[in-house]
Order: sequence, then structure tokens, then C-alpha cells
Amino acid sequence: MQKKNNEMGSAITSQIKFFIDEECRWFFEGSEIKRQSMVCLFAKYLQKDSKGEYNIITPYEIVRVRVANVPFKVIKIWIEGIEKERNISIETNVGDVLEIKKQTAMRFSKDPSNKGIVPYINFRDNIEAIFTRSTAHDLISHCNFFMVNSKKRFGFWSNNTFFPID
Repeated sequence: MQKKNNEMGSAITSQIKFFIDEECRWFFEGSEIKRQSMVCLFAKYLQKDSKGEYNIITPYEIVRVRVANVPFKVIKIWIEGIEKERNISIETNVGDVLEIKKQTAMRFSKDPSNKGIVPYINFRDNIEAIFTRSTAHDLISHCNFFMVNSKKRFGFWSNNTFFPID
């Protein structure tokens, strides 16, 4: 493995060894990492830099990670309460649990293949997770039209905050 020292003394690998595919599966040197505990360990050190590139950063080296879309996916969703009193929490494929609240950044894109809605959630240091098809359906099933600031908007409530889907 080729390494270069940066100004802080950390070693930076010059080749991309890690890859995360569209399904959020992790690969090292072309082989899928099957042990979930290893994926969770690497995920703990994953960071996104100001250029939008992903790196695994340890005290000893920085390893570039190529990501097809986003590195994580939402695999579980909990919904408690109804309407404005609703609280929604999610769990990612690496065990992170997050309650959707006012500070939570979410975005919605259109799936070009079926023109459906694809939700993304920013859950850690500007790193997003994509909702799986089933968790997206769960989330969308709790959306409705609500009067918000004198406008009829489509979206959902969580933790006393309205999340519009425009």
C-alpha cells in the first residue's frame, strides 16, 4: 500500500481500497465485507470532507472511500403518536439510531425509474442515509396534507416539526 505523509504526519493512501455500492454494501479491494461488525467499525471512522469525498480517518492513516450514492441506508423506522404529536425514529444499517426532529436535515429526490420519492436523511456530520424502499413506504404512508403557515403542504410531522415533501 502506497502512502504519503501530509503536513500533520498522517499517512494517506494513494489508491482507493474501499467501495460502497448503490445498495450500501461495503467492499475492500473488490471483495464484499460480509462481517457486519467490520462494516460498523469502518463506518465509525467514515467522514465526508469539504469536497464531498469520503474517507476513513484513523490516527494512523486516511483511506479514500468511493461511494456510489450514499454510504448508509435506513433499515428500520419507529413511529409513535399521530399527526403533530408524532415522533419518528430511524435505524441505519450500521446501528445508528436517530430521532427525526427540528435539527434533522432531510431531502427528497425523484426516482427516475418510477418517478417515486426517495427520502434521504443527514444523520452524522453531513453524511446521509437513503431510506430503503420499505422504510420509504412506511414514512410516506404517514404523510398527508396539512395547513402549515396558511398553506396546504404535503409532508409529515415528527417531534413537533413539519417536514414537507415538495
